[in-house]
Amino acid sequence: MKTIQKIITVSLFCISYITSAQQIQTDRPNETESPNAISKHHVQVESGFSFEKENDEKTFEIPEIVLRYGVLKNLEFRFESALKITDEESKNDFGIEPVRVGFKYHILDHKNAIPDLALLGRVSIPWMADNVYQEPKYSPELRVLSQHELSKSSHLGYNVGVHWLPDTAKPEYVYMLSADYSITKKIKLVVETYGFTEPHHHAKNTADAALLFLVTNNLQLDIIAGTGIMHDYSNKFAEIGLSFRI
Repeated sequence: MKTIQKIITVSLFCISYITSAQQIQTDRPNETESPNAISKHHVQVESGFSFEKENDEKTFEIPEIVLRYGVLKNLEFRFESALKITDEESKNDFGIEPVRVGFKYHILDHKNAIPDLALLGRVSIPWMADNVYQEPKYSPELRVLSQHELSKSSHLGYNVGVHWLPDTAKPEYVYMLSADYSITKKIKLVVETYGFTEPHHHAKNTADAALLFLVTNNLQLDIIAGTGIMHDYSNKFAEIGLSFRI
């Protein structure tokens, strides 16, 4: 009987160690979403404090938050929102942005030349916001998420998708490309470029760089800064964040 108890105890310890050894993987702080989904019945909270300046308008999000829950294997539910402050010369606004709800489904694991592949869908709910930030229409978005493993320490990720604008319900096309490199086991560097474009309009393109700090396997800190490029030079932003897994 004691032998069986020892075997069970050792087995449980090994399972616990394997679970804790899996490092947290986040969608923040960059715009490119990872194809990885949260494990079943796990919760992950990703939060950040951001500052953005475009021409004379300053925007603060204190904080923005993404709540991710593993519903089934390879399927997660997502809840996203932010407490936003907009500061312009003529007015100051403060309130909660429209809540976005959605899902991510991991379709394929990488194998040789085949990348990790996932589908992300979400919708912005116009009435789930403070009056100052309420939008006239629902704003759905669909993205295909992909990631190639270049080596054990580096990856190349990209997203493509479409977002229907809340003011006009017209489509806006989105595209993201990011590369990451693990400098050490605890520190990762990410560089990224992404853009948004409407038909018959100039694309708004951005470039940024981020550092991710793994405090524990379930806790991560990050910092990011970026700027608009090409037709969007006036846009500058910076952000710090914290993510943890339960």
